[in-house]
Amino acid sequence: MPIQSFSQNKRQLKPKRPSKIESADKFVDLTYNLYHKVYVHDSLTQVGIEIPTDLQAELLESAQNDIDELLQVIPDVIDDIGNSGASFVNKGRATLNLNKSKKALKYCALYVKEMVVGTKEEVDQE
Repeated sequence: MPIQSFSQNKRQLKPKRPSKIESADKFVDLTYNLYHKVYVHDSLTQVGIEIPTDLQAELLESAQNDIDELLQVIPDVIDDIGNSGASFVNKGRATLNLNKSKKALKYCALYVKEMVVGTKEEVDQE
């Protein structure tokens, strides 16, 4: 069943300019790799295309790997932004890029929650 409530009509764009803080840029890259996978799955589901089970399993495994890498990078991001010798401009850009990533991660989390738990209406019907 297509998910109507969290579907996006327009794809969020990855930040154009890197912050030159390596861990922050890696976090943004990993986030948007995960976002792309979730967005494509959502788009296909919205159109009504049935995704083959083996492709769905491969997508899930790839997403899990991305999440594991994100969890490994998070401590470095916080440390590098707070304690690095990077310029104020680079730290600001890293913060802006991370805020964009936060929006992408929120979309991913809401979509996955919707897929696993279902909508409130679906839960009430059961």
